[in-house]
Amino acid sequence: MKYTRYIVLLLLVFGFTSINAQTPFTKDSLSVSSFINFNQKIDYGSFHVKFKRLVSDSRCPKDVMCIRAGEAKVLLSIYENGKFIQDQEIIIDASGYVMEENNLAFNTKDFKIYGMTLTPYPINSNTIPQEDYKIEIVFQPNRL
Repeated sequence: MKYTRYIVLLLLVFGFTSINAQTPFTKDSLSVSSFINFNQKIDYGSFHVKFKRLVSDSRCPKDVMCIRAGEAKVLLSIYENGKFIQDQEIIIDASGYVMEENNLAFNTKDFKIYGMTLTPYPINSNTIPQEDYKIEIVFQPNRL
């Protein structure tokens, strides 16, 4: 009987520490989005976002059965008025879930910049040339 309390306490502690408090992101009607090719940039006001590099793509191909869905990592470069601000690595989850913690590339006082969708999605084990990739960049105004 005394062990029951310890087991319950242990389960509660484990439960609270294993909760992953991620914030989901969805585009809304105020968001502006566009796909850009590898090594291209998109402008939004005085900001520019460049698809600098595909870091890795471990997404499970469509015609393969995998234990884990995988993810792709993309490096984006952020510029303001032509001046380099930072490089930001974002994670594109193969499941399609977009989380602020993984996909937020940059946050300004007026809007946020996200990387959302990476195409093409792997079909088989063949390597996709980096030049064939496109990423969807989303500019979402901050809410009042």
